[in-house]
Amino acid sequence: MRLVVNSNEIKKALRLIDKVVGSVEKTNRRVGFAYNHGYLNMFGSDGCLTVKYEVSEMNPTTLSFTLPLDILKFFVYELSGDVYIYSDGRYVFLKAKDESLKLKAEEFHIKKFEERYEKILNVSKNKFLNDLDFVSSHLDESGMVDLFFGDSFKLVAENSGIINYVRRDGKSIPFSWRIPYYSSRHLIKSLQLLNDSDIEIGAGVNALVLKAKHVFNVCGEELDQQALYLLEEELYRAKEFLKVGLKGIRRFLRRAMISGRNSSIKLMGNKNGIFFYASSSKMEYKGHVEIPSPEDFQVITNAYFLRASLNRLGSENLLLMKSNMFLFITTNSKKRFIILPMR
Repeated sequence: MRLVVNSNEIKKALRLIDKVVGSVEKTNRRVGFAYNHGYLNMFGSDGCLTVKYEVSEMNPTTLSFTLPLDILKFFVYELSGDVYIYSDGRYVFLKAKDESLKLKAEEFHIKKFEERYEKILNVSKNKFLNDLDFVSSHLDESGMVDLFFGDSFKLVAENSGIINYVRRDGKSIPFSWRIPYYSSRHLIKSLQLLNDSDIEIGAGVNALVLKAKHVFNVCGEELDQQALYLLEEELYRAKEFLKVGLKGIRRFLRRAMISGRNSSIKLMGNKNGIFFYASSSKMEYKGHVEIPSPEDFQVITNAYFLRASLNRLGSENLLLMKSNMFLFITTNSKKRFIILPMR
């Protein structure tokens, strides 16, 4: 393998791959190099989310290999102009002006990558990123995000009794897919680097495929299309009963975290106002907003995760809705919802 690549193009590829692989699992901080359809392609993966970056035209070769991401980043960081890349299969040599780097070639680590898929729909990149950011805002490392396609495009995730739910217009083929939290966060950070205005989403054989300037695969599992039926029935029956500003609620949620990130909060509403209670064996906190609620309600949830969700809901003006089972916190647009089980 012999080719010449502009250093700026390598930097862009490494910057994107860096966002995809993340910083937590060091073994994922690798870059795969392989020939495909007339181009050198660079690959990166967090073990689930994988990106393919088309770098430069090159002659056909069967040679492919993997190199350490952080060493490559360090070497090309201050370079300008062209970088000459050569490999004999055992080692990879990079040369630029008066500097060179020799690295041992490791086995190409990307075992499967899907580029053929059945198109589902196109979505606005910014809306998709903001919705994904909201729906995953209250998750921990073991959490999952569910995506549903069909009569509309929906995202949903649950943690600590809090359900974040998004509903957008956009008819498509029926399909559903569950992806891990860590890959959803890496996807947000990597797509933010791209200038594309839209993203094409498709269904591969074993992956969700997203195509913009570059192609992404996200592992996961297919879900039952009826999984949201009961939740959406409750939402359909829910009645609006109160409008309230986020500013006051945010302050009391922050104060209710007096005993730490794992603080539970009881949120109650009645004709006397909205009340916030947090307690432990050695402490009791109470807050009160003098906004009478025409409907009584009571929920118990995690103050930290609720605050994180509210901060990404997208409006300072909240609309409260109530069904037999749930309290719904949304905005006037009714696109994003925080759903809390009633007590």
